Amino acid sequence: MPKKIIMLIGLLTLSLSVLLVTPASAQENVEIDNEYIRIVVNAGELNGGRFSVGTTGGDPGRTTDDNKALIYGGDDPWTSYTTVKVDNQNWIYGNPTDRRAGYDGLYGELVQPPTLVDGKIESSWMLGPIQVWQVLSITRSSTTGLMDTAQIEYHVENTDTETHWVGLRLMLDTMLGANDGAPFRVEDRALTTDTVYYAQNMPEFWQAFDSLSSPQVMAQGTLKKPGVAPPDRTYFTNWGSVADAPWNFDFVPGRDFTRVGEWELDSAIAMFWDPVALEPGESRSYVTYYGLGGVTIAAGDLVVGVTSPAQVPADEEGFQTFSIIAYVQNDGEGDALDVVAELKLPRELELVGSPAKVSLGDLAVGDTKHTGWQVRAQSNAEGTFSYEVVVTSVNSETNRVSRTLEVLSPARLQVMVSAPPALGVKNERFDPPTFDVTVFLRNEGGTPYYGGTFELLHPMLELLPGQSAKRFPGTIEAGEDLSFKWVLKPQDGYFGGGPLGYSLRITSARGEQTVRTMSIIIPLLKSKVWVGEPEVAGGGVVAEGQYFKLPIWATNIPDFLGVELDLSFDPERLEIVGKTLDISMGTLFVGPDGKASASWKMPFVANDTGQVLGLKGERTSKLGNAFGTLMTIHFRAKKAGLARVSIDGVNILIPEAVLDPSYFEVEHRDILIQPR
Repeated sequence: MPKKIIMLIGLLTLSLSVLLVTPASAQENVEIDNEYIRIVVNAGELNGGRFSVGTTGGDPGRTTDDNKALIYGGDDPWTSYTTVKVDNQNWIYGNPTDRRAGYDGLYGELVQPPTLVDGKIESSWMLGPIQVWQVLSITRSSTTGLMDTAQIEYHVENTDTETHWVGLRLMLDTMLGANDGAPFRVEDRALTTDTVYYAQNMPEFWQAFDSLSSPQVMAQGTLKKPGVAPPDRTYFTNWGSVADAPWNFDFVPGRDFTRVGEWELDSAIAMFWDPVALEPGESRSYVTYYGLGGVTIAAGDLVVGVTSPAQVPADEEGFQTFSIIAYVQNDGEGDALDVVAELKLPRELELVGSPAKVSLGDLAVGDTKHTGWQVRAQSNAEGTFSYEVVVTSVNSETNRVSRTLEVLSPARLQVMVSAPPALGVKNERFDPPTFDVTVFLRNEGGTPYYGGTFELLHPMLELLPGQSAKRFPGTIEAGEDLSFKWVLKPQDGYFGGGPLGYSLRITSARGEQTVRTMSIIIPLLKSKVWVGEPEVAGGGVVAEGQYFKLPIWATNIPDFLGVELDLSFDPERLEIVGKTLDISMGTLFVGPDGKASASWKMPFVANDTGQVLGLKGERTSKLGNAFGTLMTIHFRAKKAGLARVSIDGVNILIPEAVLDPSYFEVEHRDILIQPR
């Protein structure tokens, strides 16, 4: 029977439909990959947002791990899912499912479908009052030093006006190629039964492989990194238990990883970040890592493998430790007796809290045992150092393996923000109409900067469509430069008149926040009724005998409903030949479909006295900010010289009132008519 095809007990009809239907999402994936791994995100109407991880070329030194699964699902991810607990409700991230995993949870509203953004796959759903972003990217493994690990990030923000208790559970349906039952190797234990670790004893990482002497795939999940908040609880269990329950699940210490309700081994891991209060507008991030693991192996009757971080940050205070894990497998023809593993360190590295020699007891043929040590770098250590693990037995040849690691300076992020100091005004509009805020990041430390959220807070400014106020740069390597930008404009209806503040809020993966405040000077846009520039067919200047158009404008007027207008012109030099036929309705009284959206009273035209009297236009609904023409007049230039067109009287109609004339300016125009 295909793996995990059965739905909840009693849903037989639905189970059969799953067997018969080809997943629609198979052609709707969004993915990123490199020479080592690929991440696939489901973008279908069902199970959208769920992801899988697998290898492409895998470990460059091993051909057996090419194109293998690390998280079950391949091109149809659905078995792994994430729960966001909001107060007492369990929301599942992504689109609804018709399958077993997460079937009983609540589902929210899509905000951003899975999208490629700067080499990452970002998506967002609104889960009740909480907006959640998922950001998946490829980063460097802590043990291999290669870009062969998935960085899995979630960012939550309380969009409500009330405080909510918010937590997150991430369940990964782990797999090693075709092997679903390999033990989890955590510190000095090989886990094959339900086991939990809490924050106070959370391991730095766990690994899984089927055989030390001939491993097919070596997987690794990293739970602790400098600058990243680890889970409060991590469970190693079977997939069926956590698939069926969106938060608390059936956990039985000592039970093996046989899938609940079936008979196959099926391992999974569930990481919990327990609920904490999230204030209105507050945000929080959760980050973890899963990909390939690096183990240095020495063959022999006693196969010895050793792993540790490829890079560790220098710790001036001497409180930060890292793990060195040794694996020993008996590959000989008889039992190995009284096996001892000894760690030998250079003087720059110091053992913490345990002896260098560890007894592993007797080791039967084919069995594997492992042990671990906690080590820290001396405060002045920096550089590349080698250590050695020596394994002895009373009846087997001694074997040894050495491995190097780098001690580097901690991550140090430099942030620079570039933006214009002010906008200008041109043709009664802000010039330029938009402006860029560009953030430049550089990691000047020796180790990577992990996670982090950069959010632009912009009251009275608005982002152009298609942008998010939050940016998630992911891992920034040592010495790496990175930049991103936002494009903003003043909010509609804002007329300026001084500095306008905005700020950049930086939230680290551990939740620490810093805020950088900036401002831009926005000039005042005056409310005006004015005579525009003359427009001659084909361009050029106004000359005797020519016809030209003259627009009458109303700009930057709030709550505009209509106008009553009189104007005058020089009758010696100008005439309106067709009288009212040469006056057309302005754009402020025309709807988007080009049809009139107002009542319109045509003015009286007197060419002999140079008057346009009694224009009245009234819209069916107000405009939040009027910017357009009241009317356009078609004149003929009669005689060379300077001809004035004046606005003699104007009432701006607003809901239930006439706008006080002191709130807007009136501007006339002198038109130069050239001789023929």
